[in-house]
Amino acid sequence: MHLPVLVHGETEAEERVHRGLRLAVELSIAILLVESVGSILSRSLALTVDAVHNVPDILAFMISWLALRATRRGASGELTFGAHRFEVFAGLFNAALVLGTGLGFGYAAALELAGRTTFAGPVDPVWILVVAVPVLGLRAVNLGVLGRMPGRARDLNLRSVLVHLGSDVAITLALLAAGLILLLDPSLYLADSATALVIGAILVVESYPLFRSGWDVLTERIPRDLSVVEIEKSALGVSRVAGIHDLHVWAVCPTLVCMTAHVRVEEMSVRDGMEVVAELRRRMADEFGILHAVFELETDAGRGRPEPPGASPDG
Repeated sequence: MHLPVLVHGETEAEERVHRGLRLAVELSIAILLVESVGSILSRSLALTVDAVHNVPDILAFMISWLALRATRRGASGELTFGAHRFEVFAGLFNAALVLGTGLGFGYAAALELAGRTTFAGPVDPVWILVVAVPVLGLRAVNLGVLGRMPGRARDLNLRSVLVHLGSDVAITLALLAAGLILLLDPSLYLADSATALVIGAILVVESYPLFRSGWDVLTERIPRDLSVVEIEKSALGVSRVAGIHDLHVWAVCPTLVCMTAHVRVEEMSVRDGMEVVAELRRRMADEFGILHAVFELETDAGRGRPEPPGASPDG
């Protein structure tokens, strides 16, 4: 996501992500307007929950878009890694919005079920269906556009957007099911409240992996799909590498994984040492997606002390 360096080779993908996020905002505003009218005409709590849920969605998409714009400015003397962490904070804020919406409306739905009452009078299932069908189409288009972004789905910021859209499609399917149930049997009026509770639960569950991913980055935990043991095993497989220690792996953001390590090697020239480092970096990138790896070579004779620049055994 750091365009000046282009370590991910995703200049075109960056532009597609920006266009996709702009489309997400535009479609979400349209859905908000349609569902707002539909919630009034249908008197459905479930549809009202989904309509209000579009507000944090719009904010989330806008935050994600702003986060991507910030990272495009690149590194500076003050931010030597650039604004990558802004993406993480954006993903966490998105998760907080989703969690708050789910808990708030889940509580309202539970009260409605306990009191065996309806939100604002008898629910009109026809309006639920009239709204839910086109909304499902719009959300499917939105999810399809962003879901095809090459390489970016592994990023926390965009992943939070994709999780939003995926859960939104599931929510719309729940609305369709509630509308059909009420249309076939109006006496099952609590189906609307139950659907609202399901929507709230979906939002709460949706927030968990986003919080966990953000927490992992901020606590500098090794990414969950990587293993220190496997990384050490791969490094030891490089010719003339005798040992590795003080290995650290962390993520600045989910697309920028970094590592440092001390590597013990046999006595060799600087040129041979650089070949070893190049092979180590290639393995880390190809096998583990670690694109920012720093290795300090040391020999048994000078273990723990960096070799002076230009020094060689023949020196």
